Amino acid sequence: MIPNTPITRQATALMERLEREPQHVRHVTFWSIFLFEKLASLHQLSKQELELLVAGSLLHDIGWSTATEERPHHKESARLIREHTWKDLSHSQTDFIALLARYHRKSIPSPTHRRYVNLPKKRKSHLHFLAGILRVADALDRSHCQSLHPADLEIRPGVCLIHITGTDTGEAQFGIERKGDLFQQAFGHQPFLKPVS
Repeated sequence: MIPNTPITRQATALMERLEREPQHVRHVTFWSIFLFEKLASLHQLSKQELELLVAGSLLHDIGWSTATEERPHHKESARLIREHTWKDLSHSQTDFIALLARYHRKSIPSPTHRRYVNLPKKRKSHLHFLAGILRVADALDRSHCQSLHPADLEIRPGVCLIHITGTDTGEAQFGIERKGDLFQQAFGHQPFLKPVS
C-alpha cells in the first residue's frame, strides 16, 4: 500500500495530472514498495527514503507527456519533477526524485552526469539502491498489463529470487536482464524471477 504522506499525496496528484497509464505506474510503485521492504536488511534505508522511492515510482513515466525523439521520456520526467512547485520537498529531495526518474531506464549513474556527480557520497549510495529497485520494478511490468504479482523474495549468495504469480514472465525476465544492472551493482545480487503456483 502506498504510504499516505504529504510528499506521496503531491506526487500522486502530479502523476494523475500528467500520466497516460496510471495503472502501470501504480503497479510499478506497488512492486517498488514490496522490493524495498523485502530488501531492508541489505539497504538499511529509512521510511524517508521509501517516500522518495514512492514519489519517483509514481512519476517515472510522466515525461511521456512532453517527450520527443530528441528529449526521451526519462529525461523529461526528471525535468518535470525538478520544475514542479513542491510544498513539502527540499531542493535536494526534488533533485533526488528527479534522478530516480532519470535512471529508471537506459544508462545508469555515471561520473559524466553532472547532477549525479554533485550528490554527496552517501546519497549516491542511496540512489543506487533506490534506482536499482525502480528499474527492476518497472521491468516487472514491462508488458504494462499488471499481470505479475509478488509472492516472496529469497536472497541467496549472488542471487535475488523474486517469487511471482501470474503470466508474462518471459517479458518481465527479459526486462530484468536488461535493467537489473544497477540492482546487481548496488545489492551484490543478480535479480531473477521464480514463478510460483
